[in-house]
Amino acid sequence: MSFQVVAGDRELLLNISGWTAALTLRREIKIPYTSIEEIRVGKFHFSWTAAIKRTGITTFGYKAGIFMIEDEKYFLAYHNENEVVMLKLKGCEFDHIVFESRNYEQLVHEIMRDCPSINLNENEEEGDKI
Repeated sequence: MSFQVVAGDRELLLNISGWTAALTLRREIKIPYTSIEEIRVGKFHFSWTAAIKRTGITTFGYKAGIFMIEDEKYFLAYHNENEVVMLKLKGCEFDHIVFESRNYEQLVHEIMRDCPSINLNENEEEGDKI
């Protein structure tokens, strides 16, 4: 997966490259911490029947792209649906961003350090989604 997350002082920067960038038509996404309403970690349930793909790719092993799910705009980039970070946003291009992070605990800690007002929810239940 050609995806890197950088936690800065004021924003989260998602660097996208390779096929993921070509298929999603994005090279980067900047997310100000002030626009993050909630962070969830754990399992993301992708609804094949409710999702409408705008750009990107969906296979059984990989999901990346821009999707409309229940009238909300999602950006997805993950292989393993059990180890994702899910951001609920306000006032941004996307309503939700879901991405895989091998070290999501450290990433979430860095985000929470710079913006302690964000709600954190551990998402352990099968089939939960934002």
